[in-house]
Amino acid sequence: MNIHESAEDYLERVLMIRQRKGVVYSIDIVHELNFSKPSVSVAMKRLRENGYIQMDADGAITLLPPGEEIAQRIYARHQLLSEFLTQLGYPRKRRLRMPAK
Repeated sequence: MNIHESAEDYLERVLMIRQRKGVVYSIDIVHELNFSKPSVSVAMKRLRENGYIQMDADGAITLLPPGEEIAQRIYARHQLLSEFLTQLGYPRKRRLRMPAK
C-alpha cells in the first residue's frame, strides 16, 4: 500500500481524536495540527476519494477499514518509539512534536 506520509499523519490524527472525543470533525484536525481549514478540507477530500475515510452529512469523519489499518499501524509505531525514549530516560516534555506542514 503506497500512501504519503502526510496522509498517514492525518489518519493517525483522526484515530487519536476519535479515541479522546469519540467523534472527529475537520475543525478538530485544524485546531490540533494548526493547519488551515482549506488544507485540511483538501486532505480530507483526497482521503475520502481514496477510500480511507467517510464523512457523514454532519461532517463527522469515520475511518474506513484501509484507513483504520494505516492509522493503527502508525499510531502503534509512534507509541513504541515513545516507550523506547521513555526507557532511555528521555523526558516526555522534551520530545519533539511532529512539525506542522
